[in-house]
Amino acid sequence: MQAICAVPAQNEYSNQAPRAYEADQLVALAHFRDGQHLTATELLEAHRLLPKRVRYVADIQRFMLSHAAMALHLEHTLDPANPGVTATNLLRFFENTPAASKNTVLAFLVEMRHYNFVEPLDEGDRRSRAFRATTDTEQLIRFYFDTHSRGLDCMDGGKRAALLAAHPRLLHLAQPHFARTLLHNSKWRNPPETIAGFTKSDSGSSVIHDLIARVPRGDLGSEPIWIGNVSATEIARHYVVSTTHAVRLFSRAKAQGLIGWQGATNRGECWISPVLVQDYHDWQAEKFAAISAAIRFACEKAGITSA
Repeated sequence: MQAICAVPAQNEYSNQAPRAYEADQLVALAHFRDGQHLTATELLEAHRLLPKRVRYVADIQRFMLSHAAMALHLEHTLDPANPGVTATNLLRFFENTPAASKNTVLAFLVEMRHYNFVEPLDEGDRRSRAFRATTDTEQLIRFYFDTHSRGLDCMDGGKRAALLAAHPRLLHLAQPHFARTLLHNSKWRNPPETIAGFTKSDSGSSVIHDLIARVPRGDLGSEPIWIGNVSATEIARHYVVSTTHAVRLFSRAKAQGLIGWQGATNRGECWISPVLVQDYHDWQAEKFAAISAAIRFACEKAGITSA
């Protein structure tokens, strides 16, 4: 399905910061699914081009850790008086949330260096060593914000993507606000069980993006939605996981009545439950709402209302 974004530009964007939404307001927009589909398709293309790097952050805990690290990096870049990326500062970022333990943070930074997401600024001990994001990582996070901005603009006719392109430093204000908003959003951190089976596993977020992107336009209804040919083997190859892992993902969803096939195996003509689709849209709306609030915050902070 190709997203259709024939939403007329809104006059309000000529003289004030882009609108911020609550999740339920976004889901109610006529073009919400089009904008969400546009962003999901672009994220999947990024996974195709950079499979190992995107695979690493395609589960919800690493997603939150990577955005926290980027928030510290961007704030420190904007003002060196702000704390930079260290294990101690990451732990402080997650204070009063169950998101990450000390050992998880230390292991995460080692893996981030291995995948060239960050590079060390010094040779201190593991806990105090400072890092900065690599140029490639900065480009990835900018792409992430750009594609979600295009999705939001598709939903409501806004000009967020143009604003970010015209004022690159808006990212340094918007992304940290986004990271903190999501971190403290229990609906995002703890997705419905229908979604959690995917998002808490390697590449699971990409797999659920892929499945929902196949849903045809129109009302969801209450009957199973046929989405075409889906193969566990092909999904595993495409998202750089083992076939065993993909089969396990699908078997769990199948046992929940969320997915099924015309035949007895995990390949061929496939259907998914409208409950899974609706839960996914509601969960994604939490993220898009956080993006919308972050961009509005950044524009107001910088005094910017137009490109």
